[in-house]
Amino acid sequence: MRRVIVTNLYGSLLAAEEENGRITGLFLEPEEEKSLVGRIYVGRVSRIVKNIRAAFVEFGQGRMCFYPLEDWEKHPLPGREGRALREGDSLLFQIGKDAVKTKAPMATTCLTFTGQYLVLMAGKTGICFSSKIRDGARKQALKELLSGAAEGAGASFPFGLIVRTNGGTAPEEVLLSELSELAGKASRLLGLWETRTAGTLLYEPEPAFLSEIFNNRTESLSEVVTDDEAVYGLAAKKAAALKARNEACPLPALRLYGDSYPLSKLYSLETALSRALSEKVWLKSGGSLVLQPTEALVSIDVNTGKFDGKKRLEETFFRINLEAAEEIAVQLRLRNLSGIIIVDFIDMEEEAHREQLLKAFAAALADDPVKVNLLGFTRLNLMELTRKKVRKPLHELLAGKI
Repeated sequence: MRRVIVTNLYGSLLAAEEENGRITGLFLEPEEEKSLVGRIYVGRVSRIVKNIRAAFVEFGQGRMCFYPLEDWEKHPLPGREGRALREGDSLLFQIGKDAVKTKAPMATTCLTFTGQYLVLMAGKTGICFSSKIRDGARKQALKELLSGAAEGAGASFPFGLIVRTNGGTAPEEVLLSELSELAGKASRLLGLWETRTAGTLLYEPEPAFLSEIFNNRTESLSEVVTDDEAVYGLAAKKAAALKARNEACPLPALRLYGDSYPLSKLYSLETALSRALSEKVWLKSGGSLVLQPTEALVSIDVNTGKFDGKKRLEETFFRINLEAAEEIAVQLRLRNLSGIIIVDFIDMEEEAHREQLLKAFAAALADDPVKVNLLGFTRLNLMELTRKKVRKPLHELLAGKI
């Protein structure tokens, strides 16, 4: 059974995923610093720095974002193709990454509009599919359907599409309806932005907690429980809209918690947050993980710890590594660790064991809603992978609060 618990804790909105009695995901959004990712602004190019091939764009109240000039070469705004970007130019852009420490937010002119089943990208062409859609015949059928519909969608600009995981099984009429809606939204925005002043917010994605609830594996989500009436109202409105569009859409039950005993204590959320900040994680076998996020990468060390297996060492190490792979997949989601990740599994001599470990790790990572690229073993016998950065890691969001 999988449920999502949404409550307010430490001055933040917390969405926690519980699966089979264990907290396996934590999404935290501080009230004072909500994510800017996905917002579309009108800005003004303040400065172009040629030696780093980037521009700094002001978007109101002295706020600056970093914009790579390479992005302009790939995704110029409609009507400005072949024209160099200059200081003083107005610019329509979307925040692709939040500010990280001393780094300003990252901007892009490849604008994306996310629906329940599709993502429309203004500035790109072609149709791509979620890596989790593997049915070749279904992909070809959807490609033909959407390609034909895109030509008559009424948009006056080129755009590309990504079919999301749940789009692979959605009814065709639902996909076509959402395509028309997204194309219309993008067309309206691209048609009016030049009449707006720098700093104007033109588009804001839905609250992030709604995406956490409704955009990730809804078919396996049984319940959403919250003690916040505003959250309950927004979730109910979103669920009704999805049901109206697609009667067969799998949706969780919604429950407004009204007991006097705090919801956070009922599900031990403070304890889950505290454990998610701990450097060491014990495995059931007695082995352990040591997770150390740094500026450049995340290192994870697998240790035998208190394990006292009686079998020969090779088999012992193999069993601990398999358990560690399962736990690492959970910890990456739980802590929202991203970027370059290096895992130092216990060394094994048998190549068959190394291959089985790689397959088991890939299977464990397959449930992650965030894109993960497992690269395999390096020459130093370390496992290397990357995980897409979509928001700040948990340890940064909770710094000084626990």
